[in-house]
Amino acid sequence: MTGARRKIVVVAAFTMLMIPLLGMGCGKVKLFIDSPAQGIFTNDSSILVTGHFTKADPLTTTVDVNGLAATVLPDRTWSVTIPLDAVAIVNPVLAELTTAGGGVLRKRITVIVGDSIADGDVSPMGVALRLNDSGLDEIEPVITSLVNLDLATLLPAGTLVINDFCYLDSFLGCIGRVDVTVSGSPPPSIGSFSIDVDSQAGSVDGDVLLNNLFIRANVDDATGVSLHCEIDITAATTDILGNYGLSPLMPGVTGEIDVTQNGLVSVVFGSFNDSTDCSGLLGGLVELLIGLFIGDVQSLVEPAIEDFLNLPDGNGNTPIAGAIEVALAGIEISGPIGTAIGVNLETPLFDVVEDTVGITLDSDARITASTPDPLAPDLIASYDVSETFPSFGATTPVGGLPYGLAICIGTSAFNQLLKAEIESGLLITTISELDLGTGPVTLTAGVLATVIPEFGAPTDPNLPVFIDLQPFVSPFLTGDAGPGGELAELKIPNLQAILRDGDGNVFLGFVADATAGLDIAFGGGELSFALGTLDTGSLNIDITDNTIGTNEFFLSFLLPPLVEAAVPLLADSLGSFPLPAFLGLELQGVEVSKNGEYMSIFTDLVATP
Repeated sequence: MTGARRKIVVVAAFTMLMIPLLGMGCGKVKLFIDSPAQGIFTNDSSILVTGHFTKADPLTTTVDVNGLAATVLPDRTWSVTIPLDAVAIVNPVLAELTTAGGGVLRKRITVIVGDSIADGDVSPMGVALRLNDSGLDEIEPVITSLVNLDLATLLPAGTLVINDFCYLDSFLGCIGRVDVTVSGSPPPSIGSFSIDVDSQAGSVDGDVLLNNLFIRANVDDATGVSLHCEIDITAATTDILGNYGLSPLMPGVTGEIDVTQNGLVSVVFGSFNDSTDCSGLLGGLVELLIGLFIGDVQSLVEPAIEDFLNLPDGNGNTPIAGAIEVALAGIEISGPIGTAIGVNLETPLFDVVEDTVGITLDSDARITASTPDPLAPDLIASYDVSETFPSFGATTPVGGLPYGLAICIGTSAFNQLLKAEIESGLLITTISELDLGTGPVTLTAGVLATVIPEFGAPTDPNLPVFIDLQPFVSPFLTGDAGPGGELAELKIPNLQAILRDGDGNVFLGFVADATAGLDIAFGGGELSFALGTLDTGSLNIDITDNTIGTNEFFLSFLLPPLVEAAVPLLADSLGSFPLPAFLGLELQGVEVSKNGEYMSIFTDLVATP
């Protein structure tokens, strides 16, 4: 398709356009495009267009598609192959039927040249959630609150603390041995605890700090004597130091994180103390002997607790890794964001990447309409753009600013979002006033008569006129910057406009294809969209209904300013929505920019007032 075709299309010769549409005995002729389907995606260089019509004489009726004559058969079917323009991406398909009496009918669909993602499929590598170390510092207290670190569960009654301890030695060897196990009365306890997470290349260091630890241990099973002792062990602090790997729990299925302990944890007591109370035969002697080895009790208890904490359960989780995994299951953002936007948002993880600066959760994306609007189209696919998954540093890519959390979305995933929003009723709007260069004015027959004389007499000049806008193909991003340097380039194909009065009487109908810049701003917890510069060079308008009988040649010069005035108003339809709190922390905007090819929101995490 030529560049001229992509601009304003004058769909018939000037002299023919002076003839009222559907006049000259055309009757109830109807024109249909049977294939391809509206909004179909293809990578072919041409496409076969087929259709049919009713009533009109097939011997004297012609059908042109984008200016190419179609073959019309006696059964009133027609077909023609037309070329497609891959550079333009959006390819209008305008079928025009002309009868022998001069009546004209038009049908218009749109073909998209490019790759697509079918409705319900995932957009691979669609979303990235990044937590820098500063962000991890902010969420550590929240993670701590999500961890159910019950020491009595970690060290249940009967846990072997000291195995086969020799309390009485002689020249003949050890003649007195005991086992030391955790007592359940009272159960082990801690005053409080905290978790410190520090990202490393390929893993995270996790330091679990227990405060005011208390363990009562039983000394039993003494060799050859009746003996029972209780050792009360206390420590002001207990550091459990470990290293953990993060990965998707079920790659491509859920957003949950699997936590795997790397190597062994180590336990370090601070301000360790113990006291012993023994009963039974030789109890006092054993108590004295154990008391002589107070320094050894700490060295025996530490590795014993380490042994228990390093023992995996039936699921392969060690106790600390399992506790952290349960806590991370509470880090859920896709559901709240989907609810805020009004769509179903799924972000199944395909990778978790740890580096020396932070952690990146790499996700596919599936975005579908949660409440489809019955007046909106049911779309079969969205436009797909192949992009490289972004990498992250300690600062934002444009301003070089530190940040705690970033949310990045690829072009294909954003197009899925636009598709879901269109199916939910986005861009279905009615305009009752426009800024025609002198400020907003209410649209009336008298106002429009100044540019379209047919809106004049005998029509009441005060008659309100409305412009109904409705998309039949989803807008989409191309992956390029906007024509005015905006964050993204937005294609708005097949936006249908109807000029009508309050009773639904139609005056004019046309279909517009437009390209505009799209900017995204984030502030006050809200994400907002703004349509920027309109690329007038790519604006295409096809008139589909001219009931008012105006001169279409002159109309072709009047409609572009009308569309240019209307397109920015669509930003109101795009609107804004709040981003939910993350683990109870508010997101404070730092920068909205492109990170590589992905649109990205960089934020700090701040405590909710």
